[in-house]
Amino acid sequence: MRRMKAALLAALCLFWTLPAAASAWDSEPRLVLQEEGDRVYLTVEGLEDQVYGLQLELTLEGSCPDAAFTAEELDAYVPDCRAEAEGGETAVTIYMSALTGEDPINRGRRLYLGYLEPKSSCTLPDRARLTLLDRDLRSYTETVSIGSDFRDDYDGDGYRIYTNDPSHGTLRVRPSFAEEGETVTVTVTPDSGYELEELTASFGWRDLRLTDRGGGSYTFTMPDGEVDVEASFRLREGGALPFTDIPEGFWCYDEVGYVYERGLMNGTGPNSFSPNGSTTRSMIVAILYRMEGSPAVGSADFTDVSSGMYYAPAVAWASANGIVNGYSDGTFRPNAAITREQMAAFLYRYARYKGSGVSQRADLSAYTDAAGIAGYAVEAMAWANAAGLVNGTSQTTLSPRGTATRAQAAVILTRFARNL
Repeated sequence: MRRMKAALLAALCLFWTLPAAASAWDSEPRLVLQEEGDRVYLTVEGLEDQVYGLQLELTLEGSCPDAAFTAEELDAYVPDCRAEAEGGETAVTIYMSALTGEDPINRGRRLYLGYLEPKSSCTLPDRARLTLLDRDLRSYTETVSIGSDFRDDYDGDGYRIYTNDPSHGTLRVRPSFAEEGETVTVTVTPDSGYELEELTASFGWRDLRLTDRGGGSYTFTMPDGEVDVEASFRLREGGALPFTDIPEGFWCYDEVGYVYERGLMNGTGPNSFSPNGSTTRSMIVAILYRMEGSPAVGSADFTDVSSGMYYAPAVAWASANGIVNGYSDGTFRPNAAITREQMAAFLYRYARYKGSGVSQRADLSAYTDAAGIAGYAVEAMAWANAAGLVNGTSQTTLSPRGTATRAQAAVILTRFARNL
């Protein structure tokens, strides 16, 4: 995996200095910029091929050397950003590379990059230079047009149809803009081992009637306004997880299925979950952030949490709401393995933040190492033990400073989510 990352980043750096290569791609992508407050959200549209690496070059009018980029997808890619101000202009370059050589960074025709914060007054361009890499590191480099919404290629009147990006399947609508009375086709395709759980099309507070046409195809009649179409998929009864290291009958098979199905935890590769791998502090915070719906946040006030890291919004949200604290040296230590007492504290504070009952307490005196629980985590461990989230590692030990494996984290999170 490291070789793949290094190859992609090296290739992107190489293409920075090379002239545009002839297009080996079937489509002509375009860039959409949407301003919301101090943020500029970036989306690449019109993708018809799988993308494994990206370099986006923007020239902003004005000096904003502190421009920062925050990635949209937490587990899809490795992001980086560079901003250089000179001569009244700022050159912003955003890089992205796939986490593995198996999974592309885009899902279908659209790739949500994240948002750019210029930090000072700058004028956005109307053109950008885009380099895309396929799995074999072949490049497509083009100067692309920039639009302010997703209607750049739509000439008629009509209303936009919004879709979500479900886990474990794909959702497509045709057309993406439609006039009142027009028939819109929705196509859902579950991943192997999954089935459609729910499909809705809503106009304001009203659910629209969906007609099942068979084969995963549905239709509805367009009303006189924008429509939201959302789909969700679930593990088919008897369906197997894609992980070869979590076979049916594995001690936490159901719990891994629960967190994977809901997008709370992903695999470490297309066919591996790594149940004995360690779980970091940032991973748990990112999971809680997803459970909360990934709300918009400011920046994290920790010296070791860069704004460009996938977990930065999650840490900022958790810190702002009293769910996590840092260390006395001003760090958060996002890549440190999370201890059992730290996980208990995170879950305890999140449950309290959600207004769930956290009054139950277990008597931990039977555990010989209970005195070793850190002061900040005593109440949390007593609650977590009473709630069945954190049990003893033996009849007489609780191992508060021990770390949690990915399998153990899946079990704890499943119990927590089901009772939240």
